Amino acid sequence: MVVVGAINAFAKTIETITKNPKLLLIPIIIALIIAPISAYLLKNYTALFTEEMQKNFEQKQEGNVIVEEHGSIIPKENMEKFMSYIKIIILLGILSALLNAIGQYAVVKGALTAEKGEEYSLIQLFVDGIKNMIQVFVVNVIIGLIIFVIIMVPLIPAFLMLAAGAMLKSEAFFMMVLFFVLLLELPLVFFLVGLGSMAVPIYVIKGSIGAAFECFSVAFKNKLSTLAFGILLLISVILIMVVPGSFMGLMALGSSGFTAQLLLNLIEAPFQALTQAVMSIGGLMLYLELTKEEKDLEEEILEEVQKELNEFEI
Repeated sequence: MVVVGAINAFAKTIETITKNPKLLLIPIIIALIIAPISAYLLKNYTALFTEEMQKNFEQKQEGNVIVEEHGSIIPKENMEKFMSYIKIIILLGILSALLNAIGQYAVVKGALTAEKGEEYSLIQLFVDGIKNMIQVFVVNVIIGLIIFVIIMVPLIPAFLMLAAGAMLKSEAFFMMVLFFVLLLELPLVFFLVGLGSMAVPIYVIKGSIGAAFECFSVAFKNKLSTLAFGILLLISVILIMVVPGSFMGLMALGSSGFTAQLLLNLIEAPFQALTQAVMSIGGLMLYLELTKEEKDLEEEILEEVQKELNEFEI
């Protein structure tokens, strides 16, 4: 029953996307808007790390022995350039998060409207997305920070133990701690992916930023369903992004600059749109599925209570 809920939600996600492919148009348009901006801002930084790592990782061969000389990944003379790169990444991240919030709201609202059997207008969805851009951005930031803290808390003692293992030079101890960290963190990450995916859909349904925190109570009441759905969601996202990821690797080995970065961003655009649709609609379908199961259970309990009362009266 637990796994069935997650599978039903995921199947409903795929069904909704295939029946409403035009919902992808809004996130695609947003990705195409971001593409030239990103390419322009990052045009001078594309090959920053690869070039420096190649320069600072030299191999000298002495007879049959290879001697490796390691330099710092980022030399002092390029530290200012690196800090400038970090500032641009932060600026680009905020801009992308704000614009993607429009698409996220529009996709969820469109899917919810379609689920009710009603017609929707892409223009109206886009307008509604703009109106709710800040609210969705705030929900994503707050929920994202909470999730980040939850993930980091169990890692603190793990890092200390890993450091102790490194100091003791015990490879067995180091590997054992690393294994237990992965054993603990992976299920937690899967669970939190499922949990986080419900936040914006809840906001769209209820129209309140505070209501978005209901994703925690719903997820904790349905831990295994949320975890299972998180696994399905992450696997699907990884599979979707494999194609543009391979292009990114090829581009890193080839030319750099505005044109190369723009081409890469344009290739990524439809895949990013599909990823956003799967995450957003997936969170909506998970929430609807879990709350439906809860309502069905409540109705069954009420029916049983009513039957017992009727029998008692007789």
